[in-house]
Amino acid sequence: MTVLKSGETHRLGIYCFYDKRGHAAKFIDFFLADLTKHLDKLIVVVNGKLDNQARQLFERYTDTIIIRENKGLDAAAYRDAMLQTGWKRLEQYDEVICLNDTVLGPVYPFEEMFSEMDKREVDFWGITAYPAETVNEEHIPTHIQAYWHAYRQSIVRSQAFQEYWENMPTWDTYAEVTRKHEMAFTPYFEGLGFKWSTYIDASKYKPYAHYPLLYMPMQLVRDDRCPVFKRRSFFLDYSVYFDQTAGQPAMDLYEYIKDHTSYDVNLIWDAILPSYNIADIARAMHLDYVLPSRALNPRQHTAVKSAFIYHVYFMDLLDETFHYLESVPDETDIYVTSSDKKIPLIEQYAQEHGFSHDIHYIPVKNRGRDVSALLVAACDVVLNGGYEVIGFAHDKKSSQNQENGHHGTETQGFSYKLMENTLGSREYVENILTLFTDNPQLGLLCPPPPYHALYFAHTLPLDWGPNFENTKTLIEDTLGLHVPLNPAKPTMSAMGSCYWFRVDALKPLFEHGWAYEDFLPEGQMGADGSISHAIERANGYVAQSQGYYPAWVLSDRYARIEIDSLFYTTDTLLGAAGMARKGETILANSLSISDVTTKKGRLRRHVRRGTHLILKGFTHTFIKPLPESVKNVLYRIAWAPINGYRHTRDAITHLVHRE
Repeated sequence: MTVLKSGETHRLGIYCFYDKRGHAAKFIDFFLADLTKHLDKLIVVVNGKLDNQARQLFERYTDTIIIRENKGLDAAAYRDAMLQTGWKRLEQYDEVICLNDTVLGPVYPFEEMFSEMDKREVDFWGITAYPAETVNEEHIPTHIQAYWHAYRQSIVRSQAFQEYWENMPTWDTYAEVTRKHEMAFTPYFEGLGFKWSTYIDASKYKPYAHYPLLYMPMQLVRDDRCPVFKRRSFFLDYSVYFDQTAGQPAMDLYEYIKDHTSYDVNLIWDAILPSYNIADIARAMHLDYVLPSRALNPRQHTAVKSAFIYHVYFMDLLDETFHYLESVPDETDIYVTSSDKKIPLIEQYAQEHGFSHDIHYIPVKNRGRDVSALLVAACDVVLNGGYEVIGFAHDKKSSQNQENGHHGTETQGFSYKLMENTLGSREYVENILTLFTDNPQLGLLCPPPPYHALYFAHTLPLDWGPNFENTKTLIEDTLGLHVPLNPAKPTMSAMGSCYWFRVDALKPLFEHGWAYEDFLPEGQMGADGSISHAIERANGYVAQSQGYYPAWVLSDRYARIEIDSLFYTTDTLLGAAGMARKGETILANSLSISDVTTKKGRLRRHVRRGTHLILKGFTHTFIKPLPESVKNVLYRIAWAPINGYRHTRDAITHLVHRE
């Protein structure tokens, strides 16, 4: 065991980097700039590939970059770096730190942590630990989490440590690395007499969570001045959060860092937007805003220059159209797109009804409906009008729904949801502009999709319809953009094509140079599957590709409707499940319902039941008559593979921390 003399410590850092594109996010520069103040040398190990930008970044901090095949995750990367460096050289350092790029920071200078840990008489240490727990009869030992392991000279020089790394295989899966290295390292070396510690006291959080860095990150940063936080916090599958929390961890963490520390939250957006699905980011971060409709939020900066474009087609809806146009603030320019024949009628209506806001009229061709009106007719306004933020809406009837036997109020309800949450009141629109003004990374703001009446089948759980492939083709081939797309996850785009957007966020969509001929003629578009429907689903991804995030917005008035609709939807589905519902959490209920209602679930249930009956019969006939001591041994042997499976499955669930 060793205590280090602060200021005289010689450290080596081994930093594991992985990005499927080989691109280094900006947070790494900030992270290494502080870390290397406390290192004599840094080794960067790249799992996979490295682009020129990333290479130049790393070369500012090291002359040793090891590029290896992406096998064995970070454990194999550390092993290869140590073995290439050699034990004689490693033994010269007071401390060798193995860390990876799954954490961001430092929120507070690393000096604070190093100063504290230097005082501790230990052989190895980390930042956080996972305390022991038993999950489904399997024991998970207390262990230091592997994103940061610091090894003192006393353990590096030991034969046990050197043989551990020399004999480490290259495991193929995350499950193997988690179970055979991360979970095993701490208890193994503790058993050999080596002493360890962590900067954050895990016992403090054990009554609440075994993984506080994931489930209580804000508290670690706020109360214990934890210098790092997990990148995964901001795109973790929401089921993991919602099964153990109210869903608040990522939002609490982000807002605390933004409001109470000097850490640049733009580094967080840069770290997550290029590489992770926007639906996961939106849920973890709660990219949803509820804005006042009768009061003004305070505005921190000068308002963005704005315009609103409204496409008018239905003359019998002009009362409704101008009702909502009254919500556009005086400082926001208004453009109306419509056909040559209708523009004089719209002008006449505005004059006769005392509409005082100036309107700029743009004639359109009746091909491509509202989408071509925006992308073709109003393209110059968007690209060359000098506006930072633009809103867009259109009147809506969807007469094809009535032709298919549905009621007009169903479509009217969709239109109502769109318009109330796009132009609900003048105060509400001012608050939307304030939101864009004060959140420079906000790129798109739209109402949530409808799920009432006939729309339920088309938006929940997914809103792709038959449009995934044509949307992917549009984004990747036509526009040349690359963001993570997944047909099993919903879009975060503007369903219904009523939204506000930052011009820079959607610029590639407008710069493509659309023509009316790119769209199907009226009467041939159909209800779904056209280029217009692909564009409708693409705009959120376009914003993401430009480094901006899309978000949903509701007026406080409409939020009253939304919350009851959400509870009603959940209650109705669960009520219909009847006796199939089992368990306490939504995930447990979903699994039990799946067992009854799906072929895979029914097969799984029959296999479990059949296996149980066979084992029960075998046990009754052959095991029960045996002596108690023999029975206990046999039971342990029989349950070992089952518990092993459960152990691995639950360890992964509880120890999710790599990317």
